[in-house]
Amino acid sequence: MDDVLRLDGKAALSLRAEIAELYRRCYELPPWSETPAQIAAYPGKLAASARRPAFAAWLVRVRDELAGICYGWPTPHELPNDRIYAMLTRAAGADRALALTRGAFEVAELFVHPDHRGRGLGEALLTSAVAGWDSAWLITHPGAPAARLYRRLGWRQALALPADFYPQLPMAVYTLGPADADRRASDSGADRFAGPAVDGAAVARPAGRS
Repeated sequence: MDDVLRLDGKAALSLRAEIAELYRRCYELPPWSETPAQIAAYPGKLAASARRPAFAAWLVRVRDELAGICYGWPTPHELPNDRIYAMLTRAAGADRALALTRGAFEVAELFVHPDHRGRGLGEALLTSAVAGWDSAWLITHPGAPAARLYRRLGWRQALALPADFYPQLPMAVYTLGPADADRRASDSGADRFAGPAVDGAAVARPAGRS
């Protein structure tokens, strides 16, 4: 395994085709089982993500093959009215949504090639992405294998999202951060939408832009 390499948006876009192929290899498989249309839409989503302020990506290669990538950005101080933030506010309420995300790093995507899983690549990428941040958050499916990694690294499920957020699978917000911030978010009100209990493994589908 090569060292984890950090990229800005421009550098990430120069690898757009390679990243998109890795995405296909990861998300055409269960539990995601994305459709050809969903997979075809990904390069446009990547381009939009790479234009966000302070976008950063981390990738790792194995024998020159792109084996995994993680990317994200600092969540805006005031949440914009895009699909992700609107759904988060709908599920949590405005105050709790801000408590969960303000000052945090937003992990938008983390995926590792199926042939290179179980080697610590996901942990290396995620640890690099959130290094130096007091708090971070992501969205994933409670039932995907990466949730085991998140829990082991101290992430906690904070909120179940409404079923219409990602109709193929139930999704939940996971957070990493100081215990007092987590308590503030929890004290601001109960979840409006009940979701499945998340005691078992989950998969990594960070921040749902995605």
